[in-house]
Amino acid sequence: MRASVTRRYHLHAPGFVYAALTLLVGFAAMNRQNNLLFWTLGVMLSALIISGLLSGVMMQRLRIRRLVAGHGLVGEPLAVRYWVTNRSRFLPAFGLHIEELPAAGQAGWSRLMKPARAWVMHLGPRETVHGEAVFWPTHRGEVRFDRLRVWTTFPFGIIKKSITISQPQHTLIYPLLYELRRDVLRSVEPQGVAGSRMSRHPGPGDDYYGMREFRPGDSMRHISWKRSACLDQLVCLERTRATPPRLHVIVNLTTPRVGRELEELAISLAASLVHAADLKGFEIGLSLPGTDVPALLTRRSHWHRGRVMSALAAVDLDQTRQTRGALPTTYGERAAQIVIHPDRVDPAIGRDDALHLSARQMRHLVVQPIGWDPTAGEVAA
Repeated sequence: MRASVTRRYHLHAPGFVYAALTLLVGFAAMNRQNNLLFWTLGVMLSALIISGLLSGVMMQRLRIRRLVAGHGLVGEPLAVRYWVTNRSRFLPAFGLHIEELPAAGQAGWSRLMKPARAWVMHLGPRETVHGEAVFWPTHRGEVRFDRLRVWTTFPFGIIKKSITISQPQHTLIYPLLYELRRDVLRSVEPQGVAGSRMSRHPGPGDDYYGMREFRPGDSMRHISWKRSACLDQLVCLERTRATPPRLHVIVNLTTPRVGRELEELAISLAASLVHAADLKGFEIGLSLPGTDVPALLTRRSHWHRGRVMSALAAVDLDQTRQTRGALPTTYGERAAQIVIHPDRVDPAIGRDDALHLSARQMRHLVVQPIGWDPTAGEVAA
Protein backbone atom coordinates (compact mmCIF):
# COMPACT_ATOMS: atom_id res chain seq x y z
CA MET A 1 0.00 0.00 0.00
CA ARG A 2 1.50 3.31 -1.11
CA ALA A 3 1.72 6.06 1.51
CA SER A 4 -0.40 9.18 0.87
CA VAL A 5 1.62 12.28 -0.07
CA THR A 6 0.51 15.92 0.21
CA ARG A 7 2.53 18.77 -1.33
CA ARG A 8 1.95 22.45 -0.60
CA TYR A 9 3.56 25.87 -0.28
CA HIS A 10 3.61 27.91 2.93
CA LEU A 11 4.05 31.64 3.41
CA HIS A 12 6.00 31.88 6.65
CA ALA A 13 7.21 35.03 8.43
CA PRO A 14 10.19 35.80 6.12
CA GLY A 15 7.89 35.29 3.12
CA PHE A 16 5.35 37.77 4.45
CA VAL A 17 8.07 40.34 5.07
CA TYR A 18 9.49 39.83 1.58
CA ALA A 19 6.02 40.09 -0.01
CA ALA A 20 5.34 43.33 1.90
CA LEU A 21 8.65 44.83 0.77
CA THR A 22 7.90 43.81 -2.83
CA LEU A 23 4.54 45.59 -2.68
CA LEU A 24 6.17 48.73 -1.26
CA VAL A 25 8.77 48.75 -4.03
CA GLY A 26 6.00 48.22 -6.61
CA PHE A 27 3.97 51.18 -5.30
CA ALA A 28 7.09 53.34 -5.23
CA ALA A 29 7.99 52.39 -8.80
CA MET A 30 4.49 53.18 -10.05
CA ASN A 31 4.44 56.57 -8.32
CA ARG A 32 7.99 57.69 -9.08
CA GLN A 33 8.38 56.08 -12.52
CA ASN A 34 12.02 55.43 -11.65
CA ASN A 35 13.95 52.88 -13.75
CA LEU A 36 16.04 51.78 -10.77
CA LEU A 37 12.90 50.99 -8.79
CA PHE A 38 11.49 49.03 -11.74
CA TRP A 39 14.73 47.03 -11.97
CA THR A 40 14.58 46.37 -8.22
CA LEU A 41 10.95 45.25 -8.48
CA GLY A 42 11.83 42.90 -11.34
CA VAL A 43 14.67 41.33 -9.37
CA MET A 44 12.48 40.83 -6.31
CA LEU A 45 9.67 39.24 -8.34
CA SER A 46 12.18 37.02 -10.16
CA ALA A 47 13.61 35.86 -6.84
CA LEU A 48 10.10 35.03 -5.61
CA ILE A 49 9.26 33.00 -8.72
CA ILE A 50 12.64 31.23 -8.79
CA SER A 51 12.32 30.35 -5.10
CA GLY A 52 8.91 28.76 -5.64
CA LEU A 53 9.84 26.87 -8.81
CA LEU A 54 13.24 25.66 -7.64
CA SER A 55 12.05 24.38 -4.27
CA GLY A 56 9.07 22.65 -5.90
CA VAL A 57 11.13 20.92 -8.57
CA MET A 58 13.85 20.03 -6.07
CA MET A 59 11.42 18.18 -3.77
CA GLN A 60 9.39 16.57 -6.54
CA ARG A 61 11.56 13.43 -6.67
CA LEU A 62 12.21 12.97 -2.95
CA ARG A 63 11.30 9.72 -1.20
CA ILE A 64 11.43 9.33 2.58
CA ARG A 65 10.88 6.48 5.03
CA ARG A 66 10.88 6.49 8.83
CA LEU A 67 13.06 4.00 10.73
CA VAL A 68 11.85 3.68 14.33
CA ALA A 69 13.75 1.91 17.10
CA GLY A 70 12.18 -1.17 18.69
CA HIS A 71 11.54 0.65 21.98
CA GLY A 72 12.43 3.74 23.96
CA LEU A 73 13.03 4.41 27.64
CA VAL A 74 11.97 7.33 29.80
CA GLY A 75 15.19 9.09 30.71
CA GLU A 76 17.10 7.94 27.62
CA PRO A 77 17.19 9.50 24.12
CA LEU A 78 15.15 7.82 21.40
CA ALA A 79 16.74 8.18 17.97
CA VAL A 80 14.31 8.13 15.03
CA ARG A 81 16.09 7.85 11.68
CA TYR A 82 14.80 8.88 8.28
CA TRP A 83 15.85 7.26 5.03
CA VAL A 84 15.80 10.01 2.38
CA THR A 85 16.38 9.34 -1.32
CA ASN A 86 16.70 11.83 -4.17
CA ARG A 87 15.52 10.12 -7.35
CA SER A 88 16.35 13.08 -9.57
CA ARG A 89 19.12 12.53 -12.13
CA PHE A 90 20.52 16.06 -12.12
CA LEU A 91 19.06 18.29 -9.39
CA PRO A 92 20.35 18.06 -5.79
CA ALA A 93 18.36 18.98 -2.67
CA PHE A 94 19.48 21.35 0.08
CA GLY A 95 18.37 22.29 3.58
CA LEU A 96 15.78 19.59 4.23
CA HIS A 97 13.99 19.69 7.59
CA ILE A 98 12.06 16.61 8.77
CA GLU A 99 9.50 16.81 11.56
CA GLU A 100 6.71 14.67 12.98
CA LEU A 101 3.09 15.80 12.95
CA PRO A 102 0.45 14.52 15.39
CA ALA A 103 -2.32 12.37 13.97
CA ALA A 104 -5.64 14.06 13.30
CA GLY A 105 -7.74 14.26 16.46
CA GLN A 106 -5.09 13.05 18.90
CA ALA A 107 -1.87 14.20 20.51
CA GLY A 108 0.07 11.13 19.32
CA TRP A 109 3.73 11.06 20.21
CA SER A 110 3.76 14.66 21.52
CA ARG A 111 2.01 13.51 24.72
CA LEU A 112 4.89 11.16 25.56
CA MET A 113 7.98 12.83 24.10
CA LYS A 114 9.49 16.25 23.56
CA PRO A 115 9.46 17.41 19.90
CA ALA A 116 12.56 17.00 17.77
CA ARG A 117 13.59 17.63 14.18
CA ALA A 118 16.04 16.07 11.73
CA TRP A 119 18.04 18.07 9.20
CA VAL A 120 19.77 17.09 5.95
CA MET A 121 22.12 19.73 4.58
CA HIS A 122 22.76 18.26 1.11
CA LEU A 123 21.33 15.39 -0.91
CA GLY A 124 22.91 14.77 -4.27
CA PRO A 125 21.27 13.32 -7.39
CA ARG A 126 20.52 9.58 -7.08
CA GLU A 127 21.80 9.69 -3.51
CA THR A 128 20.42 8.31 -0.23
CA VAL A 129 21.21 9.76 3.20
CA HIS A 130 19.97 9.16 6.74
CA GLY A 131 18.72 12.00 8.92
CA GLU A 132 18.24 11.56 12.66
CA ALA A 133 15.90 13.21 15.16
CA VAL A 134 16.59 12.64 18.86
CA PHE A 135 13.44 12.59 20.99
CA TRP A 136 13.41 12.65 24.80
CA PRO A 137 10.59 10.46 26.18
CA THR A 138 8.87 11.93 29.24
CA HIS A 139 6.17 9.29 29.86
CA ARG A 140 5.84 5.57 29.29
CA GLY A 141 3.31 4.16 26.85
CA GLU A 142 2.71 3.37 23.20
CA VAL A 143 3.91 6.01 20.76
CA ARG A 144 1.98 6.15 17.50
CA PHE A 145 3.64 7.98 14.63
CA ASP A 146 1.52 8.92 11.65
CA ARG A 147 2.37 11.90 9.46
CA LEU A 148 5.85 13.30 8.84
CA ARG A 149 6.67 16.50 7.00
CA VAL A 150 9.74 17.38 4.92
CA TRP A 151 10.17 21.08 4.19
CA THR A 152 12.75 23.49 2.87
CA THR A 153 13.11 27.23 2.24
CA PHE A 154 15.97 26.84 -0.27
CA PRO A 155 17.30 28.86 -2.03
CA PHE A 156 16.39 32.32 -0.62
CA GLY A 157 14.35 31.46 2.47
CA ILE A 158 11.28 33.21 1.05
CA ILE A 159 8.84 30.40 0.29
CA LYS A 160 8.45 27.25 2.38
CA LYS A 161 7.71 24.13 0.34
CA SER A 162 6.64 20.97 2.18
CA ILE A 163 5.78 17.34 1.54
CA THR A 164 3.57 15.56 4.09
CA ILE A 165 3.64 11.76 4.09
CA SER A 166 1.43 9.39 6.07
CA GLN A 167 3.41 6.44 7.47
CA PRO A 168 1.63 4.89 10.49
CA GLN A 169 4.07 3.22 12.90
CA HIS A 170 4.29 2.62 16.62
CA THR A 171 6.82 1.84 19.32
CA LEU A 172 6.81 1.44 23.10
CA ILE A 173 8.37 3.72 25.71
CA TYR A 174 9.53 1.73 28.74
CA PRO A 175 8.92 3.18 32.24
CA LEU A 176 11.45 5.34 34.03
CA LEU A 177 14.04 3.18 35.79
CA TYR A 178 15.51 3.88 39.23
CA GLU A 179 18.67 2.67 40.88
CA LEU A 180 17.54 0.47 43.77
CA ARG A 181 19.12 0.38 47.20
CA ARG A 182 21.30 -2.65 47.84
CA ASP A 183 19.06 -4.29 50.42
CA VAL A 184 15.91 -4.39 48.25
CA LEU A 185 16.83 -7.40 46.12
CA ARG A 186 18.94 -8.91 48.88
CA SER A 187 15.80 -9.32 51.00
CA VAL A 188 14.26 -11.70 48.44
CA GLU A 189 17.36 -13.64 47.39
CA PRO A 190 16.69 -17.35 47.92
CA GLN A 191 17.80 -19.02 51.13
CA GLY A 192 18.05 -22.79 50.95
CA VAL A 193 15.78 -24.31 48.32
CA ALA A 194 13.56 -21.22 47.88
CA GLY A 195 13.90 -19.84 44.41
CA SER A 196 15.97 -22.79 43.10
CA ARG A 197 15.22 -26.00 41.25
CA MET A 198 16.97 -28.98 39.69
CA SER A 199 18.12 -28.29 36.16
CA ARG A 200 17.04 -30.64 33.38
CA HIS A 201 20.21 -29.99 31.42
CA PRO A 202 23.83 -30.90 32.13
CA GLY A 203 26.29 -28.19 33.04
CA PRO A 204 29.15 -27.18 35.33
CA GLY A 205 27.25 -27.80 38.57
CA ASP A 206 27.90 -29.91 41.66
CA ASP A 207 25.08 -32.49 41.65
CA TYR A 208 25.19 -35.75 39.73
CA TYR A 209 23.31 -35.74 36.41
CA GLY A 210 24.45 -38.87 34.52
CA MET A 211 27.19 -40.48 32.47
CA ARG A 212 28.15 -40.43 28.82
CA GLU A 213 30.93 -41.58 26.52
CA PHE A 214 34.18 -39.67 26.49
CA ARG A 215 34.44 -37.02 23.75
CA PRO A 216 37.56 -35.33 22.41
CA GLY A 217 38.16 -32.17 24.40
CA ASP A 218 36.67 -33.44 27.69
CA SER A 219 38.73 -32.82 30.81
CA MET A 220 40.49 -35.78 32.39
CA ARG A 221 39.02 -34.78 35.76
CA HIS A 222 35.52 -35.69 34.53
CA ILE A 223 36.38 -39.29 33.67
CA SER A 224 34.84 -41.97 35.90
CA TRP A 225 37.76 -44.41 36.10
CA LYS A 226 35.88 -47.19 37.92
CA ARG A 227 33.03 -47.17 35.42
CA SER A 228 35.48 -46.94 32.54
CA ALA A 229 37.34 -50.03 33.82
CA CYS A 230 34.09 -52.01 33.94
CA LEU A 231 32.99 -51.01 30.42
CA ASP A 232 36.49 -51.11 28.91
CA GLN A 233 35.98 -47.58 27.48
CA LEU A 234 36.28 -44.05 28.79
CA VAL A 235 33.12 -42.69 30.46
CA CYS A 236 32.61 -39.13 31.73
CA LEU A 237 30.52 -37.91 34.65
CA GLU A 238 28.00 -35.15 33.93
CA ARG A 239 26.88 -32.63 36.53
CA THR A 240 23.71 -30.58 36.72
CA ARG A 241 23.62 -27.00 35.52
CA ALA A 242 23.38 -24.32 38.19
CA THR A 243 20.03 -22.53 38.01
CA PRO A 244 19.63 -18.80 38.73
CA PRO A 245 17.38 -17.42 41.50
CA ARG A 246 13.80 -16.75 40.51
CA LEU A 247 11.62 -13.72 41.12
CA HIS A 248 7.97 -13.06 40.32
CA VAL A 249 6.85 -9.42 40.40
CA ILE A 250 3.15 -8.64 40.94
CA VAL A 251 1.80 -5.11 40.38
CA ASN A 252 -1.54 -4.63 42.11
CA LEU A 253 -3.76 -2.59 39.77
CA THR A 254 -7.09 -3.94 41.01
CA THR A 255 -8.08 -0.73 42.83
CA PRO A 256 -8.72 2.22 40.49
CA ARG A 257 -8.81 5.88 41.46
CA VAL A 258 -5.90 5.66 43.88
CA GLY A 259 -4.08 8.32 41.88
CA ARG A 260 -2.43 8.21 38.46
CA GLU A 261 0.90 9.39 39.86
CA LEU A 262 1.04 6.57 42.44
CA GLU A 263 0.18 3.95 39.83
CA GLU A 264 2.88 5.26 37.52
CA LEU A 265 5.37 5.10 40.39
CA ALA A 266 4.32 1.50 41.08
CA ILE A 267 4.91 0.57 37.44
CA SER A 268 8.31 2.31 37.46
CA LEU A 269 9.26 0.48 40.66
CA ALA A 270 8.30 -2.84 39.06
CA ALA A 271 10.37 -2.04 35.96
CA SER A 272 13.33 -1.06 38.17
CA LEU A 273 13.07 -4.38 40.03
CA VAL A 274 12.95 -6.28 36.74
CA HIS A 275 15.98 -4.35 35.46
CA ALA A 276 18.04 -4.90 38.62
CA ALA A 277 17.06 -8.58 38.91
CA ASP A 278 17.98 -9.22 35.28
CA LEU A 279 21.41 -7.68 35.82
CA LYS A 280 21.94 -10.00 38.81
CA GLY A 281 20.98 -13.09 36.82
CA PHE A 282 17.45 -13.69 38.14
CA GLU A 283 14.76 -15.49 36.22
CA ILE A 284 11.85 -13.01 36.11
CA GLY A 285 8.07 -13.32 35.94
CA LEU A 286 5.32 -10.70 35.96
CA SER A 287 1.64 -10.48 36.83
CA LEU A 288 -0.63 -7.45 36.51
CA PRO A 289 -3.86 -8.24 38.40
CA GLY A 290 -6.63 -5.83 37.51
CA THR A 291 -5.68 -5.70 33.81
CA ASP A 292 -6.25 -8.08 30.92
CA VAL A 293 -2.50 -8.70 30.48
CA PRO A 294 -1.77 -12.44 30.87
CA ALA A 295 0.78 -13.45 33.49
CA LEU A 296 4.34 -14.04 32.27
CA LEU A 297 6.00 -17.04 33.89
CA THR A 298 9.57 -16.83 35.14
CA ARG A 299 12.15 -17.10 32.40
CA ARG A 300 15.56 -15.65 31.70
CA SER A 301 16.52 -14.32 28.28
CA HIS A 302 16.90 -11.02 26.53
CA TRP A 303 13.70 -11.68 24.61
CA HIS A 304 11.74 -12.47 27.80
CA ARG A 305 13.00 -9.32 29.53
CA GLY A 306 11.72 -7.34 26.54
CA ARG A 307 8.31 -9.00 26.91
CA VAL A 308 8.14 -8.06 30.59
CA MET A 309 9.15 -4.44 29.98
CA SER A 310 6.76 -4.18 27.04
CA ALA A 311 3.89 -5.43 29.22
CA LEU A 312 4.65 -2.73 31.80
CA ALA A 313 4.98 -0.05 29.12
CA ALA A 314 1.67 -0.96 27.45
CA VAL A 315 -0.50 -0.85 30.60
CA ASP A 316 -3.48 1.44 29.94
CA LEU A 317 -4.57 2.95 33.24
CA ASP A 318 -7.69 4.43 31.62
CA GLN A 319 -9.25 1.05 30.91
CA THR A 320 -11.86 -0.49 33.18
CA ARG A 321 -10.17 -2.50 35.92
CA GLN A 322 -11.04 -6.15 36.31
CA THR A 323 -12.29 -7.52 39.60
CA ARG A 324 -9.87 -9.52 41.63
CA GLY A 325 -10.18 -13.02 40.23
CA ALA A 326 -7.72 -15.85 40.36
CA LEU A 327 -4.48 -14.16 41.32
CA PRO A 328 -1.08 -15.79 40.74
CA THR A 329 -0.71 -17.05 44.31
CA THR A 330 -0.57 -20.79 43.66
CA TYR A 331 2.00 -21.08 40.92
CA GLY A 332 3.94 -24.33 41.06
CA GLU A 333 7.18 -22.54 40.30
CA ARG A 334 9.36 -21.94 43.33
CA ALA A 335 10.09 -18.24 43.02
CA ALA A 336 10.32 -15.37 45.43
CA GLN A 337 7.44 -12.92 45.12
CA ILE A 338 7.38 -9.13 45.37
CA VAL A 339 3.96 -7.47 45.37
CA ILE A 340 3.91 -3.76 44.53
CA HIS A 341 0.90 -1.68 45.54
CA PRO A 342 0.22 1.90 44.42
CA ASP A 343 -1.07 2.92 47.83
CA ARG A 344 -2.16 0.67 50.70
CA VAL A 345 -0.84 -2.88 51.02
CA ASP A 346 -3.33 -5.69 50.41
CA PRO A 347 -1.93 -8.88 52.04
CA ALA A 348 -4.48 -11.04 50.18
CA ILE A 349 -2.47 -10.63 46.97
CA GLY A 350 0.51 -12.93 46.73
CA ARG A 351 1.74 -15.75 48.91
CA ASP A 352 2.14 -15.52 52.66
CA ASP A 353 5.92 -15.18 52.30
CA ALA A 354 5.70 -12.47 49.60
CA LEU A 355 7.42 -9.13 50.11
CA HIS A 356 4.94 -6.23 49.89
CA LEU A 357 6.07 -2.78 48.74
CA SER A 358 4.15 0.45 48.19
CA ALA A 359 4.74 3.27 45.74
CA ARG A 360 4.67 5.64 48.70
CA GLN A 361 7.94 4.03 49.85
CA MET A 362 9.83 5.03 46.69
CA ARG A 363 12.08 7.51 48.51
CA HIS A 364 13.23 4.71 50.84
CA LEU A 365 13.67 2.08 48.10
CA VAL A 366 15.55 3.94 45.36
CA VAL A 367 18.66 6.09 45.14
CA GLN A 368 18.12 8.11 41.97
CA PRO A 369 16.71 7.80 38.44
CA ILE A 370 18.83 6.05 35.84
CA GLY A 371 19.51 8.64 33.14
CA TRP A 372 17.52 11.83 32.68
CA ASP A 373 14.78 12.54 35.20
CA PRO A 374 11.82 14.24 33.42
CA THR A 375 10.55 15.62 36.73
CA ALA A 376 13.87 17.35 37.42
CA GLY A 377 14.72 18.29 33.83
CA GLU A 378 18.37 17.31 34.07
CA VAL A 379 20.64 14.32 33.57
CA ALA A 380 21.27 12.23 36.64
CA ALA A 381 24.87 11.55 37.56
